[in-house]
Amino acid sequence: MTVPVPPDSSPPSAEEPAGADPWAPPLIPGQGETPGRGEATAPAGATAPAPALAPAGPPAGAPGVPGVPYWPPYPMPMPAPQPRNGLGIAALVLGIVGVTLGLAVILFWLSWLPALLAVVFGAIGLGYVRKGVATNRAMALAGVILGVAGLLVSVGAGVFVVSRVNAVNEERRSAADAERARSEAATKAAQERAAKEKARIEAERKRIEAEKEKEAADERSRRLSFGQSYTYPDGLKVTMAAPEPYVPRGSVGEIPKDARIVQVRITVVNTGSAEVSLYGSGLPTVRDAKGNLVFTLIDGSGRMKILTKSLAPGEEADGLTAYALPGDAADPFSVRFDHGVGSEHKNVIWTGSPS
Repeated sequence: MTVPVPPDSSPPSAEEPAGADPWAPPLIPGQGETPGRGEATAPAGATAPAPALAPAGPPAGAPGVPGVPYWPPYPMPMPAPQPRNGLGIAALVLGIVGVTLGLAVILFWLSWLPALLAVVFGAIGLGYVRKGVATNRAMALAGVILGVAGLLVSVGAGVFVVSRVNAVNEERRSAADAERARSEAATKAAQERAAKEKARIEAERKRIEAEKEKEAADERSRRLSFGQSYTYPDGLKVTMAAPEPYVPRGSVGEIPKDARIVQVRITVVNTGSAEVSLYGSGLPTVRDAKGNLVFTLIDGSGRMKILTKSLAPGEEADGLTAYALPGDAADPFSVRFDHGVGSEHKNVIWTGSPS
């Protein structure tokens, strides 16, 4: 700081008279001297001599003017610069926001921007601190640290969310694959059941058709001509001989006029290994050509034989009956033989002309 020299310390100028007041204002041309320079003012009424014209030059009191001291102005104190702490504060706030958003996992995708800005602002704030224009080094450093932490948390949260999403998608894919496999297995099982049911129904249909065909074949096999034989499942073989004329003897009932009397001989043989009962098979059933029943003709000759007993294995028996057929319905006529009980009951029918 420049210290001004006191007025008394400077030597008087050669042009300035001794005892002159250095602090007195300069003289103005045409006026008397100012009191205080050591001279008395002119008495009143006195006429002052006209002053001589002053040479042109710089104004009094200017630097370089002879006889007038120059006092340089006092230096004014400069105001202290304000610290530039805004970036450090912003870095700290953004760092806190970034870490907070990163910890809220669902908002991790928002945390990276404030965290990154916190790092940038904090680095700039630290630069200001090193230059001496900022004073909040702790805030700027904390902002950088929180920004880095926010970035790490954001990255970690992003990795966690991505891994969880992948895991959930994998679980859903596995569940969908398992469900699809179960559905396919169920569909396949249903198709197999349907195929088995269809095969069973088809087999049952074929069995029924086979049974019907067998029954039809058996029915056809039991529709015979006179002289043919049929063997029952229990081993009973039945044969009817060709019908022959029959001449009644002894007392008989009334014989229709023009009737043709024939005898019916049925021979049975037990070809099985167990005894066979002939219960219900004693008399055959005879019908004429019109389907009317023809009753047995009974005479007193004792030639009639009725099958009434059981047959041992290998045993044979004959049944003989006579019938009077109407003349207009004798050809053809049928003889029916019944054997068996319940579902095993079957009949054999012979059809032909009377001999």
